[in-house]
Amino acid sequence: FSSSFSQNFCRPDSQTNSTGGLLCVGMSVTTPDSAFDGNMSTFASISNVLGLVCFAEETLHFNQTAKAGDQIVVYFNTGNGVLDAELLSNGTIQAKNGAANVGPAVALNNGILNLQILDPVNNIGVIKYTLPGDANSVKIQSGGILSVLLSLRIYEVRLQFASPTIVGGNTQSVCSGQSITLTATAASGTTVAWYDSPTSTTALSNVSTFTTPALTNATTYYVSSSRNAGCESDARVPVTVNITNPVLPTIDVAGTVICSTGPTQSTTLSVINPIPGTIYSWYSAIGAFIASGNTLTRIVPIGVSNFSVEAAIGACKTPTRTPVSVTSTLIPTVPTVLTQSVTILSGQNATLSASSTDPSVTFDWYDAATGGTKLLSNSPTYTTPILMANKTYYVEAVSATGGCVSATRAAINVTVVTNPLGGCLDANSQQTTQNGLCLLCSSTNPNNSVDG
Repeated sequence: FSSSFSQNFCRPDSQTNSTGGLLCVGMSVTTPDSAFDGNMSTFASISNVLGLVCFAEETLHFNQTAKAGDQIVVYFNTGNGVLDAELLSNGTIQAKNGAANVGPAVALNNGILNLQILDPVNNIGVIKYTLPGDANSVKIQSGGILSVLLSLRIYEVRLQFASPTIVGGNTQSVCSGQSITLTATAASGTTVAWYDSPTSTTALSNVSTFTTPALTNATTYYVSSSRNAGCESDARVPVTVNITNPVLPTIDVAGTVICSTGPTQSTTLSVINPIPGTIYSWYSAIGAFIASGNTLTRIVPIGVSNFSVEAAIGACKTPTRTPVSVTSTLIPTVPTVLTQSVTILSGQNATLSASSTDPSVTFDWYDAATGGTKLLSNSPTYTTPILMANKTYYVEAVSATGGCVSATRAAINVTVVTNPLGGCLDANSQQTTQNGLCLLCSSTNPNNSVDG
């Protein structure tokens, strides 16, 4: 609740007041013009006392005739800090057209007035009385047949005309960077105006339509209603324009680099963290629509295939599309090895070799047909450690693009044989000689050098 406002509301322009009853003392209507002076800090006071048929009343006159269905809005409190329902039953509101009553008087605690507390600190409330017929004044009375002590403070009295109907609803959306034309259909006998705040005095438009500028942030506009020129309803109708701005999609790299077993291969492209309510549309390299969805599955040839994807919420689309390139590489053939079996003597090592008809591939060496430990990368040869037992090694081909590996690994068996006594690589005899003059020279157990 705010007591600050700039616009000119439709208020009474004059008043009359009176008091009466039997054996009534102390009834009063003070500062009556403060009920329509445009200042929420001042008030008219309508005070009653204990007595029989005691009353104090103020009749407020408008310079125009409100129509059935319009409302009279009263901002008030009781001066004692409490808006007590039982106490308010001793106050009434009565619509009038000239001297004639319009409908019956309504107690201030009647539910049809929809009492609301606007300022809990000062206990200021508001009631809205819907007119049962045309009226040009309203009488507010404190008292009754058996009156009790009640002091009404009337801060403001205003008219609220039938609200306009907003075509498309009070909350609408527009694509980011675009404008929207808002339309208000005025109630019969009223006119409308558009504003950029609840209290602005400068209208954006004085007709039923208003075209916004290009919007990039949510914005609320306000529509006032008037019957006579120069003043407006108690409350303006807010119309909020939300911005629809779909987020450019990010694509998972999985599926953008694939290994193909033939001239074509299937791949699936996916949007990372797709946003609910957003439609993703996929396009070919030439901009032809392919499909909509969070994923796209396509069969692509060897090489590079280009796609793009955009996001849309309703009619709003991302201003650009996310490019997506798929690189498909043919799986290399199984490496060719010089020999599938190598024999060495125990305690020796072996150098193994692999080759391919594709000069761009590299070779990785392993100790198992699948999985296992990678022993060496990016080398056409591998030298084993010193071996004392048979061992099988494996080599796979790796493509330079995409890191695709051959379907299987080529195996090379290394057979390790022991060195037999007297074998061709062992000395099997010896001869010991002494030449020249030698003191203390001798040889001991010479045959041990050739005993294997």
